[in-house]
Amino acid sequence: MANFNDFLKILHNVEGGYQELENDSGNYNSLGQLVGTNWGISAKTYERWIKRPPSKTDMMNMPKSVAVEIYKQWYWNVMKGSSFSNQSIANIIIDHGVNAGTGTAAMIAQSVLNDYFGFHLSEDGVIGNQTLTAVNSVSQERLHELYMQARIAYYKSLGSSFYRSWMTRLKSFVFKKKA
Repeated sequence: MANFNDFLKILHNVEGGYQELENDSGNYNSLGQLVGTNWGISAKTYERWIKRPPSKTDMMNMPKSVAVEIYKQWYWNVMKGSSFSNQSIANIIIDHGVNAGTGTAAMIAQSVLNDYFGFHLSEDGVIGNQTLTAVNSVSQERLHELYMQARIAYYKSLGSSFYRSWMTRLKSFVFKKKA
């Protein structure tokens, strides 16, 4: 089964420390203030965690341990990461949850399973028992390849200036047979 700490090692390589890019919507709190992101945690995600709009100082001083706890509770656990039979599959799907939202990541997985493996899953954006069973029952290498292609297509569809950064990020999520 997949392991959160193994996922976290890769995530720490693709999510750095503090940054505050004006053209990144994730850097704004609910008041529309540019406060940045830290450890890959967006201003609005941190706002939900601390239950108030964060300031720039709050974002800059977010402990890495808090970011790890957010990743564990709101991404890994929500997407049932420990129930994936293959670490590489858990890594690529849950990382997309971090990057694009858990619902988007789950819907892409469901769509790939339906379109290429003949399942009839509800594309509801929730990793439930049926989706997990489907994920764990197919060729893990092929699923990884198709999910990677779907992520690239998703990023292209956004037409964002971050496309090159996202492609660099994806290079960290290679398939490992024994993962």
